[in-house]
Amino acid sequence: MDWEIFGLIAGLITVSAFVPQIIKGYKSKHLGDLSYLLTFFFVVGMSMWIAYGVEKKSFAIILTNSIAVLFNLIIIGMKYTFERKKD
Repeated sequence: MDWEIFGLIAGLITVSAFVPQIIKGYKSKHLGDLSYLLTFFFVVGMSMWIAYGVEKKSFAIILTNSIAVLFNLIIIGMKYTFERKKD
């Protein structure tokens, strides 16, 4: 079994979990219940995974965690934007 492909598939399945939150937030223009601290910890942890992936030369780890960081930054940006528009 090619574990790099297995890891890539597992990572992409995991990353896809953020897509419904992005879609729901975009449609509702409300992410008030989402914690900045939660998303911050996710971004920090996934950034550390990226560094680990670079060290291990693992494309699957680097790619999937990079996508996850991007998705979390999108969520943070949406939350910030939507909260500012309410004021």
